Amino acid sequence: MAKYDAIDFTPPAGVRAEAQKGLDWRKEFGRGGTAVGVARARDLSNGVTISPETARRMKAFFDRHQVDRQGEGWSPGEPGYPSNGLIAHKLWGGDSGYSWSKKLVRQMNAADENERSDTMGIERRDLPLPLSVETRDDGKVMIRGMAACYGVRSVNLGGFTEEILPGAFDSVMKADSRSVVGLFNHDNNMILGTERAGTLRLAAMDNGLGYEIDPPASRGDVLELIRRGDVYGSSFAFTTQDDEWTTDENGGHLRYIRSIDGLYDVGPVLTPAYRDTSVAVRSLEQHLKSHRPALKLPALRRDAKLEHEIRRFLRQHGHKVG
Repeated sequence: MAKYDAIDFTPPAGVRAEAQKGLDWRKEFGRGGTAVGVARARDLSNGVTISPETARRMKAFFDRHQVDRQGEGWSPGEPGYPSNGLIAHKLWGGDSGYSWSKKLVRQMNAADENERSDTMGIERRDLPLPLSVETRDDGKVMIRGMAACYGVRSVNLGGFTEEILPGAFDSVMKADSRSVVGLFNHDNNMILGTERAGTLRLAAMDNGLGYEIDPPASRGDVLELIRRGDVYGSSFAFTTQDDEWTTDENGGHLRYIRSIDGLYDVGPVLTPAYRDTSVAVRSLEQHLKSHRPALKLPALRRDAKLEHEIRRFLRQHGHKVG
């Protein structure tokens, strides 16, 4: 469960209270729910930490039983109140339990995605590149942006900088198996468009990789954020096995990306800063085996955990880190 360590699976007060209400009703009326629901209510009302599997089961229960809300006896004053469906609903934590389980599942899905990205070697870059909302000839609204630009030196990525060389996207743009999705802020729950449906279009340009997205009407908030300038950059997720390491004019590590062999998502992001994932640590480890000039670790624009990992690695390989 290590990947879920940052997620709190302890039932909050609202969930505990709703579960206790379900137990009280079941005792008073002698109906509603199942033995499993009663056991779940007892754990929830007592504040027992649930497992990730239980969190997913809770959400699945609420998803399946939304139809119960339409039954007689769900609302006060109706005949048969509280209905069997409402009592069962309370046993699983009620509306508070539904909101909590959905939150837990979103957090777990994000943790799962991060783990998959690390395993696959997927890197992400966020850049303050041109981004706009435009109206097409047919009147539909479209997001247009640049996902990446050639020949632009990155900020420090944890001991090295990086440039994408012209033509790096040529190979992946010819791949028949490519199926890129358009996301907002790296969030798989915020899909803006997909190549498969034709609502995302990519273009290999002389200066980099451009994209157009036809967002759904439900993403009007994203459009407003772009128009207002709150969202002003783009991101892309990729893999590469064709890069070259050298030394820059200041004696630091410089990585050139010659070819992108996997492209997974593009889209607008809230805080572009040429961000990268922990893949940067693995890239640096592999590179330093053969490239070892005197290195002073610069200030890192990343989280403390990742900074600690990089510093520890450098010390293990004989580098003095300030």
